[in-house]
Amino acid sequence: MVDSAMTRTERTYYGIFALYNFSWSFLGPVYALFLLSRGLDLFEINVVLATYLITSFAFEVPTGALADLAGRKTSFLLSCVVRMAAFGLYAYSSSFPRFILAEFIDAIGSTLASGALEAWAVDGMHAEGQQRPPDRFFARAQMLSRTVMIVSGVTSGYLGDYDLTLPWLVAVGGFACTGVVATISMHEPQRVASAGWRGLHRSLGRTAREGMRIVWRAPVLLLLCGITLVASFGVMPIQMLWQPRMQQVTGQGVWIMGWIWALLNIAAVAGSAVIPRLLIWVRRERVLAAAALWRAAMLVVAGTAGTASPAVGGLLLQEVSTGLSEPLIQAWMNEHITAERRATVLSVRAMCFTLGGAGGLVCLGLIARDVGMSTAWVLAAFAIALTTAGFVRLGRLAGCGRSGEIETERLAPSAAR
Repeated sequence: MVDSAMTRTERTYYGIFALYNFSWSFLGPVYALFLLSRGLDLFEINVVLATYLITSFAFEVPTGALADLAGRKTSFLLSCVVRMAAFGLYAYSSSFPRFILAEFIDAIGSTLASGALEAWAVDGMHAEGQQRPPDRFFARAQMLSRTVMIVSGVTSGYLGDYDLTLPWLVAVGGFACTGVVATISMHEPQRVASAGWRGLHRSLGRTAREGMRIVWRAPVLLLLCGITLVASFGVMPIQMLWQPRMQQVTGQGVWIMGWIWALLNIAAVAGSAVIPRLLIWVRRERVLAAAALWRAAMLVVAGTAGTASPAVGGLLLQEVSTGLSEPLIQAWMNEHITAERRATVLSVRAMCFTLGGAGGLVCLGLIARDVGMSTAWVLAAFAIALTTAGFVRLGRLAGCGRSGEIETERLAPSAAR
């Protein structure tokens, strides 16, 4: 995982990113089952996560602007503290309104980190002279985090089989540990924090508006955000439905969800691992389009199969697309953003993800409860398949070459300022 050419920022990012993912992913195999165990139905558990996404939608850009103004490290540390509080509240909640409150708090904590950590890493590497394309950096980060998530998922499954409250408490400790490590190891130019705090009360709204204008005036960024919105409509409901679906077809307890979660992460690692070789031979937009079609097809198999083997197999195989596509999209976004507003613009994309995901959770959650889970999975696959045309168009806009290197789009002068 580590090579001699790595900068200090890269090594620090990998460690913090792994710890942060370990913390929240401890709930991956048991989240929906925990809510069902507390008396919620399929629609209500989707509404709980929709609350998270709607809140994230409202706070993504302001918290991204906060990170650009007050400092990316400050924003990330606030995220760890807020998410500790949210997960602690979640562990001892037993009613629908309290889960809604916990999700609201956790959403704010999540948005504080969503653009800040990535922006800190990219700008830190540039400051240290790292000029390599970011595809491999994000692919390596994806592989490392997924490896950590395998350990957390298997452990969580067995703990959840004993008591579904325990994974939440372990996650609280994980966020505390992440915050301590980040406090010690993250370094940021002093001018970022000091300039931000002096003008914070005046500049926050202006910075958020500038980030929105940058996306609006850059066709590549605008299309990437649109693709993200449509894809998340199908992706997010699957995140809530896969555990009940797998329990339905396997007839097993919570422990098996930990192993399925581990295999999902192995599939994603495999997807990320093939990125460098694929980009030698295939254009970036073609890789992304093929990944979207593959994911849609496998979701149809997983959602409609009547027995465990094809259902589990389809679920695992579709996750290869996540490991393959997310690093490429992250790289494409960062190649078209100036350093001064990087966290804000990245938060615009995250905002599109939360908006689309919230709509998918409400719509497909109702369908899963009233019509059937299989129908919801097929509709989710259809939404993901629609993004194929967007990726083809994206390649034409960005001028993607065979090597995967991008001719960076020239931003409008006002946006660059």
